[in-house]
Amino acid sequence: MATRTDAPTRREQILKEAARLFAERGFHGVGVDEIGAAVGISGPGLYRHFPGKDAMLAELLVGISGQLLTGGKRRVAEAAG
Repeated sequence: MATRTDAPTRREQILKEAARLFAERGFHGVGVDEIGAAVGISGPGLYRHFPGKDAMLAELLVGISGQLLTGGKRRVAEAAG
């Protein structure tokens, strides 16, 4: 049975490297070939995991938004209690 202490999935690896590359060069400055190379697969191989580069960015932004929401709720609860 898989646990969160296992190695990251390929999808998680792709997102991590995409985030790093987007932060370094901006979204438009990075191609799928570069993201693929960073995780050891071809650029077109990324399409097995994501419909496109936009989908990677969207998933990253949704994840970050969720973290911000959780942190904000925690702060509100701490201030109220």
